[in-house]
Amino acid sequence: MTNTSANWWRWLRGLQLTPRGSLPVIIRLLLLSLCILLGYTAGAAQDDLRARTSAGYVPVISGAFAYIQNTSGGVQSLVPQIVPVLLAPMGHSLLLESRVEFTGFFQRESLPSGAFSGRFAGKVYKTVDYAQLDWLADSHTTVVAGRFILPFGLYSERLAPVWIRNLQDMPLIYSIGTHPYGAADGVMVRGVAASLPSASIQYSAFVSAHCSTNELQAVRAAGGDASVFVPSKRVEAGLSYQRTLEGYQINNEAAYLSWQPVRASVDLKAEYDRNHYGDGYWIEAAHFPQQFFVAPDFFRHVQLVGRMEQFFVRNGGGNGLARVSEKRPEAGLNFQIRDDWRLESSYGRLLSQSGNSNTWNFGLTYRFVWPLWPGRKS
Repeated sequence: MTNTSANWWRWLRGLQLTPRGSLPVIIRLLLLSLCILLGYTAGAAQDDLRARTSAGYVPVISGAFAYIQNTSGGVQSLVPQIVPVLLAPMGHSLLLESRVEFTGFFQRESLPSGAFSGRFAGKVYKTVDYAQLDWLADSHTTVVAGRFILPFGLYSERLAPVWIRNLQDMPLIYSIGTHPYGAADGVMVRGVAASLPSASIQYSAFVSAHCSTNELQAVRAAGGDASVFVPSKRVEAGLSYQRTLEGYQINNEAAYLSWQPVRASVDLKAEYDRNHYGDGYWIEAAHFPQQFFVAPDFFRHVQLVGRMEQFFVRNGGGNGLARVSEKRPEAGLNFQIRDDWRLESSYGRLLSQSGNSNTWNFGLTYRFVWPLWPGRKS
């Protein structure tokens, strides 16, 4: 018998509860119990830490209230808006989210004495922007199913909400890639293809089915988006492609850039879009003065915004776009009262082959976040 076999035999004999072997057995049982106790204590400590540092899976109602007074071409419009957003986590991998817009549009009625000289009248429109289920498959992939915003360009997904956009007027080329409904009913895969200290690559790809259900309309389409973000330069560049798969099938393409210089409190964004009906661009810069020579604490809440945009008609335009070429310079002055309250104002001059006009906007937005029930307390 080898030494190894002898050692195993000696250990097995020690497990027999004989009077002579009872002491080794007791020692082994005590050691086993101590290991179990230590493991249980460590697990309980981790659970306690998780409970003290997490709010739990609490559903949240977020969104914004807004009131915008618009004057375009001498015609005044009142546009109140309520945009609730539901976030309902279901465990650590599933998230149900939805956003609905209730937008009122009121103008003065025309009377025999003059156009737009009567009382304000209009209606409230409801739009389901998205209602989707997100599944975090792994650290690089999220699978989305349901109704979601089309991943096209920079504006529609990231800047369109009323509490985010710096200027209330949509870009002239907004309909490229988003017409007619701005959303898809289908499946999307998105995530981070690679994440390195020097750069990260984001991607998304989707397919949409045709749907004619009220508030959930969508067209058959497929496409995707990809971008590269360089954190050291705080710059992101991306490309989008989309093809409509029903009716008159067209391609939509976009290229965009976002840059926040390290040494300046400026946010620069630009986008170029094109399809069969036209192409164009917009360039926008926003600046919060951080070290103004007069009343710096006040001017730290002031935002200066400027945007230049231009649309070039192709093949007669239409399909949500203008029928003639247009351009519009626009400037805005916003004041951040608090993190959730913002005053907004802007002026733009539309220069069009069909006639020029001025556009004024004045308004107020309020951003809210309301948990549906209290989370865990430490």
